Amino acid sequence: MTTLVKKTNAAAWLAAIITVSVFAAGCKKEPTSVTGTAQTAESIDLNQQTADLFQQPLKPDPLAPKPEDVVLTVEGQPVTYGEIMQGVQMQMMQMRQRVPPQQLPAIQKQLYKRISDNLVASILLTKAAEKSGLVVSDTELDEEIAAIGKNAPEGKSLKSVLAENNVDYDKWTQNLRKQMMVRKLAKEKTAEIPEASLADVTKFYEENIETFKVPENYTASHILLMTKDLSAEEKAAKKEQIEKIKEEINAGTITFSDAAKKYSEDPGSKENGGEYQNVSAGQMVPAFEKAAFAQEIGTIGDVVETEYGYHLIKVTDRQAESIRPLAEIKDKLQEYLTGQAKEAAIVAYIEELKKTAKIETHRPDFDAAGVQ
Repeated sequence: MTTLVKKTNAAAWLAAIITVSVFAAGCKKEPTSVTGTAQTAESIDLNQQTADLFQQPLKPDPLAPKPEDVVLTVEGQPVTYGEIMQGVQMQMMQMRQRVPPQQLPAIQKQLYKRISDNLVASILLTKAAEKSGLVVSDTELDEEIAAIGKNAPEGKSLKSVLAENNVDYDKWTQNLRKQMMVRKLAKEKTAEIPEASLADVTKFYEENIETFKVPENYTASHILLMTKDLSAEEKAAKKEQIEKIKEEINAGTITFSDAAKKYSEDPGSKENGGEYQNVSAGQMVPAFEKAAFAQEIGTIGDVVETEYGYHLIKVTDRQAESIRPLAEIKDKLQEYLTGQAKEAAIVAYIEELKKTAKIETHRPDFDAAGVQ
């Protein structure tokens, strides 16, 4: 039952490797590595599950520019509408099923502006890196490509995924080389920035203490017999089967873990004995969650029916809401705050570059086209 828990998909991975990223060097450290949720009040929660945004694609706007139309020129380098929209679409793929459909038009406008700004910054940084004499060797490029390729979806190569999405591999590698060169420039420009002090870390922790709350959670194992699309008679047989499995476990004939490996039809958990660790509210379907939060630890509850089928659930641990101690996350916070300082330095550097750069906008009628 792969839909019990949210999983990363190929679209998100592809978006991550194609979309222009000025701060690919790691200057911007996302706070998700500390708590799993955003750490600042300015962050927007996009975790709400919704229907696939692309089930009802937007109708083409007759006033919108053509992909080949040049919409910006940065230091003589043209930027087309298609280049910007490729980045927008990749970001939309990454956020699909997390953004309410009614927010789509506003999100698209925000993304257009963000991708446009990123492209301008990327061009200015690339030209600055070239002027500085920085280079990326073929060996460095090959190592980076190999590292990225290791995260390709199972059974696919980096080249095949790019080809499936009409992304030219040679052009992609050229862009990657430029991004790597920009990383070197960013590293040079931030080399003098010191690590965040313990005082800085402590202050941030205390001012954002609510962020570090760990919600009530549990660890539970389950055995699932799926009933979707089965007849009433077939469902009854499944119900009888899972009751017999419970009897086997209670009689000591087989352990819960071995029974899950033998009988469970949830491919996402059966190989590890049906276990899901540290599950908090909202991650499982309601009927499953209600039972998991209510059952006594170490006992096997009554058969639970969900839209997927019949479950036997055994809760092995339950943790009350708590706050992560500073000692546990101090290093991660220090890394995050140092990254924020470096990002600020790069942003300031980009603004300095913009002051002397020639940046021309060729399509001032974007509002009429529904794009900002």
